[in-house]
Amino acid sequence: MNPGKLNKRITIQKYGTITTENNFDEEAWIDFKAVWASVNNLWGKEFYAAKAVNAENTVEFIIRYSKDLEVLNSKEYRIKWQGRKFDITFIDNIKYENKWLKIKAIERL
Repeated sequence: MNPGKLNKRITIQKYGTITTENNFDEEAWIDFKAVWASVNNLWGKEFYAAKAVNAENTVEFIIRYSKDLEVLNSKEYRIKWQGRKFDITFIDNIKYENKWLKIKAIERL
């Protein structure tokens, strides 16, 4: 992976509880970490596999590995990019080298 390709700023958000101004607990998406990423549309056989299950709005984000990102999962986290929201479907620690994370996510329409 070429670090120069990490040219898109994305925000990883976590679903959690916040306390409002009125001291009420409320469930909401909270910014967890902003990172630089490479953003790619799926193509080739990955695109056709996604299309077969009506997930053609799938995008692949590649980010640097970080110890604090080990907690990422597809149930509590999502990605926000350019005002769009993406539900994480798969996280791959590429070759288990702890250098890059490849995250597949479907745009929430």
